[in-house]
Amino acid sequence: MSCVNGHENPDGQYFCGQCGDQLEPTVVICAAGHANADDQRFCGECGAPLAAPPGVEQLSATARWSVDPTGRHQYRYWEGDRWTRHVADRGHFGADRPPKASGRLAESVVALVAGFVTLGLLLGAAADIWVQLSRDAAKRSGTAQSATPQDSTTPSPSEEASAPSPTESAPQEPPGPQEPPEPRPLAVIATPCLPGSSNGTTADGSVSYCERLQDTDTYFWSLYPGDIPNPRVEDGSDPTIEICMVQTLRTEPDCLEYLKRPSDPGDGRPVT
Repeated sequence: MSCVNGHENPDGQYFCGQCGDQLEPTVVICAAGHANADDQRFCGECGAPLAAPPGVEQLSATARWSVDPTGRHQYRYWEGDRWTRHVADRGHFGADRPPKASGRLAESVVALVAGFVTLGLLLGAAADIWVQLSRDAAKRSGTAQSATPQDSTTPSPSEEASAPSPTESAPQEPPGPQEPPEPRPLAVIATPCLPGSSNGTTADGSVSYCERLQDTDTYFWSLYPGDIPNPRVEDGSDPTIEICMVQTLRTEPDCLEYLKRPSDPGDGRPVT
């Protein structure tokens, strides 16, 4: 079978496989792909509409029935450049009603109420600010009036004589010398210290504590009070490196250099 453009097609096809030209002008294909006679209004196999909606003249070659993209109906009529209100459901033509505007109306009411509530809050806040400013002004006015001298009469000679002169006031003794605070030991975190030592200080000014390594009788300088968690090193390496890395956030090479710094072991006295 040849199309108008001369392309050969096998029997049984309704459209040319090369150019899409319709091979059987008297056959109408429904939206599901079923062939029907051109005088049928609905497909004999699936019931899909075939003819244009009642009272509608097919002006475009691409006008057709298709599955309703809104999902409210089975089929909706495509006019060639836009979807129409013409729909079809189970062999009946109809017109789609526009969706109710109740949702939009509710949104408008909610927005209006929210606007009134916001306006009320702003007015309330402005009223509170005005009341507070009025109270502050009244307080300042009362303070200024109380500071004004009420009696400007000159004191009598007897009152002047009874008033102590500045030179007759008792002399104040100068404060005695104050002892300077006892310096704290300069501590390097994770180095040994004497049990019971008073708190020390690190090079950056942080307070350090002489604390026991958990489950041992060994004491080290620590940035935190309380027993030091035991890292329980399995490979036999020095636990002080692990303590240094955890508490000072240094890397292992940095801790190796840091632990070489001189550190005061403390005084072995109870912490005061």
